[in-house]
Amino acid sequence: MILLLVGVTGSGKTTVGKLLAERLAWVFLEADEFHSPENIAKMHNGIPLTDADPLPWLNAIHARLVALHAEGKDIVLACSALKQSYRQRLAKNLPVEVVYLKGSPVFIGQRLRQRRGHFAGTSILAGQFADLEEPRDVLTLSVELPSEETARKILKHFSLASENSIDASSLLQKLRWRLLPFLFLLYVVAYLDRINVGFAALQMKAQLGFSDSVYGLGAGIFFLGYFLFQVPANLALERVGARRWISALMICWGIVSGCMFSVHSAASFYSLRFLLGAAEAGFFPGVIFYLRSWFPASARAGVVALFMTAGPVSGVIGGPISGWLLDWNHLGGLAGWQWMFLLEAIPAILLGFAAWFFLADNPGRAPWLSPAEKSCLLQSLDGEASPASATSTEHPGLWFLNPRLWGFALVYFGLNTCTYGISLWLPTALHSLTGLSDFLIGLLSTVPYLAAAILMVLIGAHSDRTGERRRHIALSAFAGGIALVVSGFSPGIAISVFCFAIALSASSSMAGPFWAMASGSFTAAAAARSIALINAIGNLGSGFGPYWIGHLLDATGSFRAGLLSVAAMLTLAGLIVLLFDRGPRRSI
Repeated sequence: MILLLVGVTGSGKTTVGKLLAERLAWVFLEADEFHSPENIAKMHNGIPLTDADPLPWLNAIHARLVALHAEGKDIVLACSALKQSYRQRLAKNLPVEVVYLKGSPVFIGQRLRQRRGHFAGTSILAGQFADLEEPRDVLTLSVELPSEETARKILKHFSLASENSIDASSLLQKLRWRLLPFLFLLYVVAYLDRINVGFAALQMKAQLGFSDSVYGLGAGIFFLGYFLFQVPANLALERVGARRWISALMICWGIVSGCMFSVHSAASFYSLRFLLGAAEAGFFPGVIFYLRSWFPASARAGVVALFMTAGPVSGVIGGPISGWLLDWNHLGGLAGWQWMFLLEAIPAILLGFAAWFFLADNPGRAPWLSPAEKSCLLQSLDGEASPASATSTEHPGLWFLNPRLWGFALVYFGLNTCTYGISLWLPTALHSLTGLSDFLIGLLSTVPYLAAAILMVLIGAHSDRTGERRRHIALSAFAGGIALVVSGFSPGIAISVFCFAIALSASSSMAGPFWAMASGSFTAAAAARSIALINAIGNLGSGFGPYWIGHLLDATGSFRAGLLSVAAMLTLAGLIVLLFDRGPRRSI
């Protein structure tokens, strides 16, 4: 079979054609590549082609189609084919189905002006519309539809699907082993560069004369940069692709994190923490959007939970390492905290370069997937996205007004207030309770993180197995709130560490079911920006938690008030989730 996508220049033939070829594992042909150098020069200069000019071009395309068809290949051809005689010449003795991408001169002209360096540009557009003989009795689709939606309509109309039988569970397992270990490692490094400031507090505050409020604000201001650059960063990821964007982000934040060794005042502390937040802003929501592009909704909670165990695992790994590096105090004329920032920045930079070569932007571009696996996976993901488009009721320009989106943002705010409030102040709290050395504090702090890593995987897997999200999130929130209340009145170190472990495990365990529920609530068109906005607002809690606990510690001389405040916010997050309707409604 040969699918011929026709339309004037700028109608999106190439974009849609490549999508179809990826999904079907067919051969893709771009008709413009068959033009002679003389024709190309004419079109670039806005000179209309004569009636004789297209004939060698059409003959070359037809010869290629005949050769591929003789080999048993299916083909997607993107070709303007403006006149009926052109289409007849291309289809001669071949099984060709035509799809016409139709649009107005005004809309297509605006689109072309936004695409610098387009093959033809707007100079020949008027001539093409004058020559256009619209095909009749063929599938006609508006060029104003999103490319993904256009591809889905074409596949449905012609009942196209992969003929290969692929075991879905084996394919998902292959995706997990290929993607998650590397993404996990990236997040371990990101999280470590974010929370090592908590260990630096053991030396940095005294050496630089920072109060608890100053230090809490400096640690929390990271999330102001994180908030401001969140949505723009994810929109950039959509444009440039995950491979380029995640690679660039890691290199940038690695450099900024290393520069933390030069902090000498509150202003420099605030500035570098803000820049670090801005550099990291696109990473986490970018990965959540990336995973959404690879894994179906039924597997997403477990996948996200596995990925997010990098947070607590970085505490398990980073605690002893950070404590050990702090003991390098005065070695080579640098303080221990300076060595910590310098050396812990190196992995981010190296892995940033590695991400460039390792990641594929989407399943269609993964060389390690067979054509049949690509087709199976992409059609499965398309099948989930299609109902969302059909039930969308919101104007695309008002996507941010959806109350469900803001409900998710508030829940994530409470989750992060707890997780990051505990992460930042855990070393200080343990030191005040035990008086142990920095290295032993680092070892002791691994207990809550290890418990969190185990429980969040188990709860995420159970949520996937049962298909239930709301109660998994809410019950985890309530358990965390109770643990924080008990820790606030704890009489001893053993109970305190146990309660910290429960609270950190509970808030961390919310993440897998939460992101599975949240990312499945939006259409493909709105997913990247919606995920980014939820993460941006939610991560204000990541800044609020450390600052608020530090402020109340200054005011009261105790962690109790801060822990009780965070418990209240976590409980509120659980109550909000219970107010959501039970179904995974895609309303944007």
